[in-house]
Amino acid sequence: METFHRGFHGPLRSAYAPDRSGRGPAIAAYKKVLLHLVFATSKIEMGSTTETSTLANSVVYVIDDDSQTCRAISELVYSFGFQVRSFDSAAQFLEVYDDTHPGCVILDVRMPGISGLDLHRQLIERESGLSVILITAFADTRLVVGTLRQGAIAVLDKPFKDEELWSFVQEGVQTSELVHFRRHYLKSLEQRFKILSQPDREVLKLMMDGVKNRSIATRLEVSLRTVENRRRRIFEAMQADSVAELTRMVVEYEHKLIPEPEVRNVWIDLPYDRVTCQAN
Repeated sequence: METFHRGFHGPLRSAYAPDRSGRGPAIAAYKKVLLHLVFATSKIEMGSTTETSTLANSVVYVIDDDSQTCRAISELVYSFGFQVRSFDSAAQFLEVYDDTHPGCVILDVRMPGISGLDLHRQLIERESGLSVILITAFADTRLVVGTLRQGAIAVLDKPFKDEELWSFVQEGVQTSELVHFRRHYLKSLEQRFKILSQPDREVLKLMMDGVKNRSIATRLEVSLRTVENRRRRIFEAMQADSVAELTRMVVEYEHKLIPEPEVRNVWIDLPYDRVTCQAN
């Protein structure tokens, strides 16, 4: 059976929730600032349509054949402020899972049918953007090392501390959000490049090499006006303001990079007031 919890504002409170006095709000505030930095450029404009990314709608999936353990972990994660979907088996999870939302999976290693390790391998084969946290009462060095090498965030021994799960869920969700952001950003760049015709791309390549308009016209055996028109189309299609920005986009796309966060306006969302010192 699948259980779906929406948000943090409902009446449900877990008996297993960690004490947040002092530490909890500070971590939440830090996460807010970090996500602001990471997703400062996550608004993607395509033509006349503006698409605002929904990457912040992360979901934590809990999969355990022990119903009591599954419910306890789900309520604990729910108390952290995440959407939670819980499943009794890996097969039920795979029936409804799609990769449209970032998040992480908390799954038991030993389950009937598809085990936690098998599900982890399937997620890797699908190139899923979800982070994985494995829990087990039968951990050994070989299991832990092998699982971490395959990209799992952590392997937790049962019983584990609430603070441990809190920490790894935070890390897993943030990692998954970065993966989804990269995919969305690179897809938007690809769509922009597809707008450019072959003659436009020839001009773009010469622009990146630092060639002036008149020299481009001579090399391509076209008029200066033609080069200027192609140059204008390139800037409009790529939504760029300078050759340097165009170059950055090409490098990011070729090497599968994400842009550096824009930090000049971060003071607005910092969890404390900016102090300005004035001389007497």
